[in-house]
Amino acid sequence: MTQDKAPDITVVTVNYNHGAYLAGYIESLHASHYPIKEIIVVDNRSSDDSLSVLSRYPDVAVIANPENIGYSAALNQAFLQASSELICATGPDIEVEPDWLYPLIDQYQRDPQNIFAVASRVMTLDRREIQSAGGSLHFSGHLCVFDMWTPVDSHTVSNAPREVGAIDSTSMLVDRKKFLQIGGCDTDFFVYHEEFDYCYRARMRGWKCWYHPCSRVYHGEGSREYSVRSGGTYPRMRPFLHTRNRLLSILKNYQIRTLLIILPALIILEALNYFILVRIGLHKAYGDALRWLWQERKTIMLKRATIQPNRLLHDGQLLNADSLTITPLLLHSTRLRIAKHLLDVTLSVYWFVMQRITYLDFYSARSSMH
Repeated sequence: MTQDKAPDITVVTVNYNHGAYLAGYIESLHASHYPIKEIIVVDNRSSDDSLSVLSRYPDVAVIANPENIGYSAALNQAFLQASSELICATGPDIEVEPDWLYPLIDQYQRDPQNIFAVASRVMTLDRREIQSAGGSLHFSGHLCVFDMWTPVDSHTVSNAPREVGAIDSTSMLVDRKKFLQIGGCDTDFFVYHEEFDYCYRARMRGWKCWYHPCSRVYHGEGSREYSVRSGGTYPRMRPFLHTRNRLLSILKNYQIRTLLIILPALIILEALNYFILVRIGLHKAYGDALRWLWQERKTIMLKRATIQPNRLLHDGQLLNADSLTITPLLLHSTRLRIAKHLLDVTLSVYWFVMQRITYLDFYSARSSMH
């Protein structure tokens, strides 16, 4: 990459009670070998010392919201505030390697017309395990994360960049114009699952998501209110938000024929999900999620009417049945891990058959081309 062709980069993050990480985060950005035009932090009324920490860095633009408006709405604020056409969205609890931006920018510049975003390899702060290496969109509405909890030195981990079905927002370079063109984040998501939603909406227009393992960042434990990484407990808001947002994404984004063919599998998966929540005493959150979806049914239909006309690719090209990503807190026995593996295999076979029946015209045309 020559310097005269190097694009301006804005780095943005949304902060909520991550004061313990902010100094390390900003200092790592200051050590970046690639020049960062501006750093924007949107703070969602943190109750810790976040604003005090941020005040020590006058070069950081801070948007201090008077209330917690949620990750999705705050990320939209950051994108609208940014002055660069390429934006690196990050978590506030990460530290980046000095050259982490170069692989992302290089990959984007290989196909700027068609690439929506490029994600980094995300690892734990102790450098031992991978947390994210890109992902895919499962037909059941889950974001499948590749290589999660895999040791960094595992021989199965590839160092080659690849196109992926989805990425997460821990560290991703995004084309600002494309992000705003799809409407940014859906603010109803508040937090969780927004990546599935915007990756789906971008890819249905024919844009691509990439993952580059040579861009490396190190991820902290998040906040106790929402993250399962901070203290070993399962936050009560998490099942409500995950259930609501996952089903919301399915209802507004999927084609009608897709909704019909996945219904049997979805009913089984939702029953299993409810059973697990009963076991850990959080099943009321599931009912709350369903009530919210019913109350907002008219709004969801309006969203469908806005999204579907922009479709260039059908669901058979966007969705898959990769192994589901489930936190180890819920897979604490060999029996449960075996059951999960059998579930993955069953869902994979189911989707393989139903996908080809439902989208027979596409697969027949592709076979004839070969």
